[in-house]
Amino acid sequence: AYTVATGDSLSGIADAQRVRGGWQRLYAANRTVVGDNPDLIFPGQRLSLVPRGGDGASARKPAPPPEPQKRQAAPQPRSSEQQAARSRADEAKKAEQRKAEEKRAEQQKAEQQKAEQERAEQKRAEQERAERKKAEQKQAAPKPQKQAPAERAVKRSGMSAPVAASTGTAYRQAGSWSSGYHTGVDFPVPTGTSVKAVAPGRVVSSGWAGAYGYEVVIRHEDGRYSQYAHLSALHVKEGQSVSGGQRIARSGSTGNSTGPHLHFEVRLGPGYGSDIDPLAYLRAGGVSV
Repeated sequence: AYTVATGDSLSGIADAQRVRGGWQRLYAANRTVVGDNPDLIFPGQRLSLVPRGGDGASARKPAPPPEPQKRQAAPQPRSSEQQAARSRADEAKKAEQRKAEEKRAEQQKAEQQKAEQERAEQKRAEQERAERKKAEQKQAAPKPQKQAPAERAVKRSGMSAPVAASTGTAYRQAGSWSSGYHTGVDFPVPTGTSVKAVAPGRVVSSGWAGAYGYEVVIRHEDGRYSQYAHLSALHVKEGQSVSGGQRIARSGSTGNSTGPHLHFEVRLGPGYGSDIDPLAYLRAGGVSV
């Protein structure tokens, strides 16, 4: 028997071992070991140098040579070291893939956190702007001014017109107001005109009122409420008692206003929509308007 070594070939072994019949005979005797390709033998294979069947006539007949095949370089068998190296390479590749996936996940998380932080900062900025605007409006509100001694001497009884002027837009005139009509009466007067309480009462509000601009609302002894809107200056504050004819503010054009004037209303209650005819109310109290 012969053990195949690195670099061996059947023809080389047959020549070196003087096998009768050459490599064809050697291949025929070891076909079960070599396989279908006589050019492909591996180190460690054990080959019989004695043809099968002995030296008889049948044994001397060489097996027909296989059909010529294109000679190919014999692939080197994969050793345990090669397999281990391949396994290490596969593990390294998988590790790199995991690392890349983790990096992408971290980047996505960082981007999400950045977006959330930007949204939070934007929200804080909007809140700060709203607070500043509110503070500016509060600072801009006119403060109640002290009453002049002559005006504090006005009698605490009787009624008075809110301003000494003729009327403009009439009560109940149809228009684009939210109620569909004018809920009071307008007195066209220049900005800064003195505005008086029409009757004794207590101030229930004095300040900014949106579309009405700066306004004063007074509850009178008969339970009615008078409202003075679009003011430029306030001379009374909430909770203060006033007398009829007392100056409470100065006219202006604040809020939703088309020009300087006093908007005057009389209501059955403090809420919008409970209005009554303001001129009829004044005339009933003896005021000529």
